[in-house]
Amino acid sequence: MRRDRSVGFLLTRAFVVLVSLIVCSGLVETAAVLQQHRVVRALTSHVQPLRLANAELRGVLADAQLGVRGYSLTGDAEMLGAFRSALLDYALVGRALRSMAGEDEAPAVDEQLARADTWFDVAELQSRAPPRSAAALRYAGEAGPLFLAFMAANREFDADLAERTEELQSLSFRLGGATIVVLLALTVGAALIAGCTAVLTARRITIPLGDVVRVLARRGQGRLDARADAHGGPTEIRAVAAAVNAMADENDRVRGAERDIARLRGVVRDLGYRIRAHLNVRDAIDEAVRGLAEIMRADHVLVRMAPGHPEAPPLSSLRDEHADGPLAPLAGCDVGWLGSGDVWTTGDPAGGVQPPEAERLACARAGDGPVLTVAVSAGEDCLGALTLIRDAGQPYTPVDVQLTESVAGDLGRAVHLARLYEREQQLVARLQELDTAKTDFMSTVSHELRTPLTSIAGYVELLEDAGELNPQQARMLEVIGRNTRRLREQIEELLVLSKIESGAFLATRRPVDLAELVEAAVAAVSPAAAKAEVGLHAEARGPLRLDADAGQLDRLLMNLLSNAVKFTPAAGTVSLLARRDADEMVIAVTDTGMGIPEGEQDALFTRFFRASNAVREAVPGTGLGLAIVGAVVDNHHGRIDVRSAEGAGTTVTIHLPVS
Repeated sequence: MRRDRSVGFLLTRAFVVLVSLIVCSGLVETAAVLQQHRVVRALTSHVQPLRLANAELRGVLADAQLGVRGYSLTGDAEMLGAFRSALLDYALVGRALRSMAGEDEAPAVDEQLARADTWFDVAELQSRAPPRSAAALRYAGEAGPLFLAFMAANREFDADLAERTEELQSLSFRLGGATIVVLLALTVGAALIAGCTAVLTARRITIPLGDVVRVLARRGQGRLDARADAHGGPTEIRAVAAAVNAMADENDRVRGAERDIARLRGVVRDLGYRIRAHLNVRDAIDEAVRGLAEIMRADHVLVRMAPGHPEAPPLSSLRDEHADGPLAPLAGCDVGWLGSGDVWTTGDPAGGVQPPEAERLACARAGDGPVLTVAVSAGEDCLGALTLIRDAGQPYTPVDVQLTESVAGDLGRAVHLARLYEREQQLVARLQELDTAKTDFMSTVSHELRTPLTSIAGYVELLEDAGELNPQQARMLEVIGRNTRRLREQIEELLVLSKIESGAFLATRRPVDLAELVEAAVAAVSPAAAKAEVGLHAEARGPLRLDADAGQLDRLLMNLLSNAVKFTPAAGTVSLLARRDADEMVIAVTDTGMGIPEGEQDALFTRFFRASNAVREAVPGTGLGLAIVGAVVDNHHGRIDVRSAEGAGTTVTIHLPVS
């Protein structure tokens, strides 16, 4: 009996010690788990939401900048509406960010919100300025550095949050390591004490306990599949083994859930990229339907667009089940009960917005599993509803809801952008039709006008050759002939311009002598120069041979010389220099005329362009001569340089390859 009591005493003492150590281990583990829980909660409930809000604030300001710049450049009222919408979003996001910020983050949040407010003040002035005006450009210049300053503060705050995230994760890992070390130390102590209780206690206590210790050690070494034997040994040790196994299973479940959430976030982010990459509304919706069905393991997916969005299909579903399938009743339900940002799921019937009874019945007919409906929004505008239905399975988790909301937001932005793109394409097509009609009209009118002008010119020549005319009659015929030639030249320019726009103005290259073409052009322009009392000088020492279209080069020389003479006052000079420079022919026409304002020189070779000083001085012209010169140079793969100053003359230099 004494032996039994002795053994019982030893066992009791051993169990007291072991239980004490186990309790200590449990307390240490519990403390570590609680600390890890606090770290994870700080990470998921504070730092990560703060990063998301910070990123949303950055996105809102980017949308606002895009809207106000687009409005300033194009005058598009929709872009201004996008800016106003972003301004409203900014107020909500700013309040949310400030409310989530703690004492440590408040200064950084206040700093970037102050910079954002400063930028919005300037952007508001820019939005009120007339598009493409000097005031709009000035405000745009002021807003640029302010926006960059905000982005710098935003990125710096995001970097601080990322660093804090890493610190919290590192702390969690260190706590886990410390817990394992403490548990190992306590376990080793328990083994030493238990060894002193003799051989009888060794078989029943130390062997099962050693198995638990070995399992903990293996898990500490990274063998996460290690499990203790929970079916052998005393009851207390079996309970410890079961607790270790349960904790291991829970840790594995948590890690697996975190990995799944991270994977899902990455997949959803990629899906958002693919959705926004589409410029067609239907393609963007189809991409979202297919992607969500796979990611969320949904058996049915339905997208219903609200009325007033004709660019988007009113209904889209996986396998077209809305037409004649289980989603047909749901497809007929109105989505007016949803507002921007609203969410409803059967897993949370009492929270948030509630659907009408018809919506619930239609969902029940579609499947017995959980239902999730999220508003598809663009800013404050609810574009439609996105509904996911499972035939069976677990209810949608908050993470599922959050990921689906992210996809719905991407879909809303994609629909909005694709709708804008489609409208732009329609506008471009309409403008192209108008441009083609204008070109055809110019060509037809030019052809129709040339025929009567030829008759007028012929009859003028007949009258001049018919006999003696008195001086008044001769002057009248001279005026008629001069204006006839002027109209003919303008009609020829319109015909050439029509050929340029239709792509028919091509160069037929043959060996030509540039010196001969210069001589002929100078001879043709000399009478006009003499009449205008403008000195005309030319230097072209031949032969200057190159492969070119002689007719186009003659038109180029005539237009350059005529322009120079026309814009040069009496007693001025016009000079032409043609020479060869290595593998190029250089033609330089210089005049001492009125010159071209510096800010208008970039548009000099644009059709119908006329400098402001020429318009002010009422110098006649159509603005087509230099446009034709530019086309001739392009046909010969050359280049043009212009040097001019208002009131100090102009020099136009043309470089043409010899072959």
